[in-house]
Amino acid sequence: MMISDLPHHLLEEILSRVPATTLIRLRPTCKQWNALLKDQIFTEKHHRKAPKQPLFLMLKEFRICPVSVEIDLSVTAPSIEFKDALDLKGSHSSSQQVNIVEVIHCEGLLLCITKYNKLVVWNPFLGETKWIQSSSRHYKKRSSFALGYRTNKSCRDYKILRYWQSYRSKDQVVEFEIYEFRSDSWRFLDGISLDYYIHGSGCVSLQGNTYWVASDRKDEISIFLLSFDFSTERFRRLNLPPVPPTMMLSLVREEQISVLHMKYFPLKMELWVTSNFGTEAALSWSKSFEVDLHVLEERYPFFPTFLLDEDKKVVVCPGPSGWNMKNVVYIIGEDDEYHTEIPYENSTQKSWWPRIFNYIPSFVQIQQRTQTQNTRMKYDFISPEEKKTQ
Repeated sequence: MMISDLPHHLLEEILSRVPATTLIRLRPTCKQWNALLKDQIFTEKHHRKAPKQPLFLMLKEFRICPVSVEIDLSVTAPSIEFKDALDLKGSHSSSQQVNIVEVIHCEGLLLCITKYNKLVVWNPFLGETKWIQSSSRHYKKRSSFALGYRTNKSCRDYKILRYWQSYRSKDQVVEFEIYEFRSDSWRFLDGISLDYYIHGSGCVSLQGNTYWVASDRKDEISIFLLSFDFSTERFRRLNLPPVPPTMMLSLVREEQISVLHMKYFPLKMELWVTSNFGTEAALSWSKSFEVDLHVLEERYPFFPTFLLDEDKKVVVCPGPSGWNMKNVVYIIGEDDEYHTEIPYENSTQKSWWPRIFNYIPSFVQIQQRTQTQNTRMKYDFISPEEKKTQ
């Protein structure tokens, strides 16, 4: 018996456990399988059951590039290889490359903010994009964004949160808007009063919700983890590790939140990870490891983002180095066991700080009523050797 002859429910159960990077190669082989991979109920089931195969992506020089990081001390020194940038073109069949200044990721989807303050949601694994019509106030003020979803029966309703906050005014000035993919429209979010600042050092999305570091307006030393629930559309405070307020957030395998804390006297870096995720209970944190940063040549290193390998006790941090602000990627191990500074080339135009993050390929489709533009990727998650066998 061939696998295609199996009962539909059994075939669906088998395919839901196949990694996405393997399953996508089956789409051209069978119309039935191709239709299944476009079914929202199946894609949600696949997301829950299939093994996750995270990839490193890095925003550098206005482009998103796949990155291969090799860390195996028993074989060789750590190394990084930058792949060709993923190909994101402009809207309305434009052949011009899009300059990306910020990217927010949420389980297979990327929300990209362009150099000219345009918004585009992108699934680079499927090559699908959706350009978002800006709200009426989007161009008047410098806004920040978050991407998340609420679970609706067997599928997800994706949403974008736009917020703007006043940092200098003593009076609280905050604006919130929600964009819904299903209705393709923006609406103001009323009834929310915030007595704290949301830090601009970046956010992370986990299980559909978004998390930031925030601090009280009256006591900026008092910091906490702020979450936004896209189902209830409300904020919630959670605790952070018992460390001083200089910290950044990242994700570990799309399962845990990790925190990087910098100490300057003495110069050290601490890495923490969550031990549990309760809806109401306080989060539990455990220290992964710490590093004496005097091993680096940079006197006061600055890391815009980071990735933590909890198993190998290694942290990967892109950032500027030296007075000439050369671009390097630091790979730093536990107990000062080793460190590596790997430079990469600059483009002819100045860019924002680089950002590195895990990306898990997903079959989630971008819900829309407007035109979808399919983009052809230079690097499509399939190696040349594998293509020869197809």
